[in-house]
Amino acid sequence: MSEIKINAALVSAYLACGVMPRERTAFEGVGFTPVAGQSWARITDLPSSNDPAGLGRHAPDERLGILQIDLFHPKGTGTAPILGDAQWVLQYFNKGRRLEYDGQVVKIRKSQRSQIRTEELWQSVSVDVHYMAWTFPQ
Repeated sequence: MSEIKINAALVSAYLACGVMPRERTAFEGVGFTPVAGQSWARITDLPSSNDPAGLGRHAPDERLGILQIDLFHPKGTGTAPILGDAQWVLQYFNKGRRLEYDGQVVKIRKSQRSQIRTEELWQSVSVDVHYMAWTFPQ
């Protein structure tokens, strides 16, 4: 159940940051079609490791991962709007921030953004939110 709680903490924090409304966000496993001419976001949880954080059967596991937040703006709208959204996300998911969902704590290790990419209809930037959580045996 901890994977569900970790993901819920991350998704809840994304929604709380307010960079894009729920209606303009593509969530994992949920159908979504972007509206031409309107900015939108896609979030993806990328778990990267699950290692013991101690010895013994009651020792916690350390789970590391990245919440990837892809921001999309219409092509040709300049860099200020998309970089403003990226900065908003970076400031919200600042190093050391503590997220919690139903008793599961998730800590932000660092956040960073990619370069701006241009596609057919969109320009995009990714913000990678590196996180860490400890889970305990049930």
